Formats: sequence, structure tokens, C-alpha cells
Amino acid sequence: MEQSMTPKERAHVLVDDNEQRILQRLLDVWTYKEAYTKSIGVGLGYDFRQVEVAFWKEPIEVWSHGKQVEAIQWTQVRLPPAREGSAPSQVVIAMDGSSEPVRTISVANASAHALRRARLPVSKAKALANASKALREQVAQESSTDAVTPPSPAPEAATWDDSELASALPLSASHLTSSDLPEVAALATAQSYNFDVLLTSGRLPDTWRWLEDREVIYIPSWRAGQPGSGSVFIFSSGCYVTWGMSSEMHSAFYHDVIQGGPVSIENGRYDVPGDEAMEYVHLPNETTRVVGDLIVVGQPPNGGSFSSLPLLSPDQDTPRNSGSFTLQSRLAFSQGVAASARLSVQEAVLSAYLASVSPIPSQLEADGQVPLGRREVIRKLGTLLSMRQRVNLDRDNFIDDPELYWENSRMEALYRSTCTALDIQPRFEALNEKLNHCENLLGVLRALLTEESSHRMELIIIYLIAFEVGMALVSHEH
Repeated sequence: MEQSMTPKERAHVLVDDNEQRILQRLLDVWTYKEAYTKSIGVGLGYDFRQVEVAFWKEPIEVWSHGKQVEAIQWTQVRLPPAREGSAPSQVVIAMDGSSEPVRTISVANASAHALRRARLPVSKAKALANASKALREQVAQESSTDAVTPPSPAPEAATWDDSELASALPLSASHLTSSDLPEVAALATAQSYNFDVLLTSGRLPDTWRWLEDREVIYIPSWRAGQPGSGSVFIFSSGCYVTWGMSSEMHSAFYHDVIQGGPVSIENGRYDVPGDEAMEYVHLPNETTRVVGDLIVVGQPPNGGSFSSLPLLSPDQDTPRNSGSFTLQSRLAFSQGVAASARLSVQEAVLSAYLASVSPIPSQLEADGQVPLGRREVIRKLGTLLSMRQRVNLDRDNFIDDPELYWENSRMEALYRSTCTALDIQPRFEALNEKLNHCENLLGVLRALLTEESSHRMELIIIYLIAFEVGMALVSHEH
């Protein structure tokens, strides 16, 4: 909070001890500040301590570098939780009242899994932002129906090699909303899905297909013909990814397909699901890649093609060979977004764990005693080892790439570019660093408890020796 809020904002957030209200005020401050900085074209690259959103005034005031900002119009939409007990979400729109509304709107969407992105170097961020901005403007021009003159061609986007496919979110300077771009949205709800139960439940449409050696179920169009419909990838790792679906249809898919039915397909259901999203656009003349915070689906890099992707029909007996580059690229992007959603679950679990052990050092300092018993320390150590195993050793860990990409370098490049855009590697490293810290802390507690137990045993031995000497003296006198 000290790195992103002013003293008055921190006092506003921490005005009482109610955790739920503190979280809501924190999300309010963050989303309003992000929306404002996006509206001026700088976003998260800006020093948030130089901007103050005064919620304690009516109407809300914005101060930047000690000066009040005039003519800011706000729109706030609170989104219902994905399910009971999950974290709240909201959308905030900051609009400059002195300019054309449609071209100055910037949207900030925050949830309990927000505030986790790493920053890029300024030069790299500007380069990626400019490329993403050019593509968005091109889409806006091509979709405009009332333009009097033909749109000017967008600047040609640079060709990115494997090392430059990477980008990072969010790049707020490139997050223009001159067109309403669809989203690739992922939701991780469980440790794994039971596909056997799902296939026998009758919840899938007739058009579903197997992908990736029966590890992925692909639905080309769920509720086709209805507003907000789209395609879906369901991963056995407990996550599904939608393309082009509205938020209402996304929620309906979860309730009808994933959660619906008397028998659950969710093994190890998460208390709070993990989510992730990126915008995408189809540009047939562009190279498929990730630019800034935008997925571009177009033609294969360097005009090439991908190796064929085997598909199986629902009867499992009729193999089909699909050389569809678009399907394969969407699968690669989906797996990257799904990995970020699954990682966000582990980040949330670790945050709760850190909150439970963070008071221990101060308690040691204040009382000079270990605040936990031996059994409780062992249980916390078991929880820690379970988290480390899920992240590093389980089948769907964050170290190994999916097996599909071992023989398909171009799909691997798209998958890795998505992972880099979503900061999966630095987030994974930070997660392991925090796990190491917790493990060291619990090691210290175990050592202290062992030392305390050894000291107690020494005292008992001394007392026994003294008692034996006393008995010997009494017996000698008699």
C-alpha cells in the first residue's frame, strides 16, 4: 500500500478493522487510480503515489502532483461474484468530460487476484504499447461503418522472433477501447476435472471434440446462435478457457456444464477460483503473435504452417486430421492463459498462508517464546510442502511445457509468448521464494522447539539425579 497509495488513501482504506470492507475500499482505490491513469495514457507505469483519489469528498476528487484534476466523470459497475464466497469484482470507467466520450474511456477491472503484475522497462513497454495501439486502431477503422473517407493503413507491425514474442500485462498505455474487442477468459475452479463423469452427464453439445491426446475437450460453439456465445477449451487440469463469450454466457457455462448435474466433475474444488483474461483480434494479414496486451490471430509466422493436430470425434472411433492453424494457435494461447489462472490460485492460497505465519516473528520478538506447539508447526510444514509439490512436482506444474509442444516449436513459441505476457515465470519464481522463506521460518520454529524440549529434558535429568543423591544420603544416615 505504501508503494501505491498516499497517506490519506491508506487511512481511508484502514479506517476500521472489518476485513471485507477493507478489501472493498482497497479495490475501490486501486481501480479508480488505474482507470484515471489509463485515461491519460500512462497506466501502471505511472507513480501511483503522485495521484490521490479522495473518496472522503463528495463528489470524488482527483489530485495529481498536488493539483486537482478537473472534469473527470466516473462510472462504477460492481460485478457479482462467480459463485458464493468468491472475491468481488468491479469495473470503473474514468472519462474526461471535456473530450469525446467513446475515445477517452479507459476500463480498469480488479479482483482479489489483481495487483500481481511485474513492470517492464520503459523502452520495452513503449515499443509494445505502440505496436498494440496500431493494431487496435486498425481494428477500429475496419469496423467503422460511418467513416466518410477510407481509413489510413495502420503502421506495419514488426516481425517478432521467439525471444521477442514476449510482452507483459497490463500495458495500460496500449489499452485503448476505441473498439470492443472480445476476450479470452480462463477460470481455474479445481485441481482436475473428471472427464468420464462429464462425458456421461449429457452436458456437452454434439459438436465437442477431443484435443491433445484426450487431455482437452474442445467445443467449437456453445449455445450457437445466442448472443454472447463462443468456443470453449476444457482442460483436464481443472480449468476452462472461453473465446469471445460474454460474461453472462461464461457464468452460464460454468453453472450448466462444469458445476451442473448431481455428480460433480471437479476434483479438489478451490475455495476461490483463479481467473485470467486477454483481449484478442482476428487480422488475417497479420502474423499470429502476442503484442502488448493483445492476442493477434492471423497467419502462421513467416508464412509457414503448423504440423497437423489430431482430433477425435465424440464416438472416439473416428479420427480426423485437422491442419487448422487457427485452432492450434488458439489452443496454445488458451493453455498459456489457463496456466496463469491456475497460478493465481496458488498465489491466493500462499497469500492466505503467509497471513497466518506473518505475525510469528513479531510474537517471538515480543514474548521470547514459540507461539505454536510442535503439532501445529508440523501441520503448517505439511501444508507448505503440499503447496510446493503442487507448484513444482505435480503433473500440471509450472516448470514443464505441455507435451504437445515437444514436437511443435511454433505452438511452443505462441504458448511461451503468452506465458511471458502474463509474467508467469517471474510470478512462479516469486512464489517459490516466498515458499523458501516460509520453510526457513518453520525450520527456525522447529529448532527452537527442539532446543526447548532438550532443555526440559536436561532439567528433568538434573532433578532425578538430585532426588537419587538425596535418597542415598537418607539411606546412609539410617
